[in-house]
Amino acid sequence: MRVLVTSLKGGVGKTTTAVHLAAFLQLRGPTLLVDADPAEGALVWARQGAGLPFEVAGPEDARPKRFEHVVIDTAGHPKGKTLREYADKADLVVVPTSPGMLSLVSLEQFVGELEGLPLKILVTLVPPFPSLDGLRTFAHLKARKFPHFKNAIHRLAAYEKAVLAGTVVQNIPDSRALRAWEEYVMVGREMLKR
Repeated sequence: MRVLVTSLKGGVGKTTTAVHLAAFLQLRGPTLLVDADPAEGALVWARQGAGLPFEVAGPEDARPKRFEHVVIDTAGHPKGKTLREYADKADLVVVPTSPGMLSLVSLEQFVGELEGLPLKILVTLVPPFPSLDGLRTFAHLKARKFPHFKNAIHRLAAYEKAVLAGTVVQNIPDSRALRAWEEYVMVGREMLKR
């Protein structure tokens, strides 16, 4: 499977999503995460302590033919030509978005650029109850008939701890780490069903 993780807006959990979808796919076969973001967030993550359970490479070092699954993490607001180059080879384009008006306005603009591609929006950084921001975001996506995952990713400190430790969230000693991983497992299962 070839998965492109991209967004117009930064700070929406794009790299976190790429890393954890790659970890999910690695359970099903050898997986490569291509860090095509100039900020190199996934490469930095991989260089920290424990290491990631899949290979991470920059675009010039990537050898995707050796892998069953490839996940590509793009820069925030990727340029049209670069975006199309990656997206045309993807089985699925995952677009993370956080709740909030600015994110949703950016998302609507970006969805227009991705027309005709196998697109699915992932709601990330959902604040805990009693906030209704997550529910409002899903209502917004449904009203506009945007294809989206039924499951969401909540805003949890365990993800930041995972970055610092250089591992995936399920390996973190945090009471919510397994819940965080389970959210990505549910998204991964949805992704495979497409």
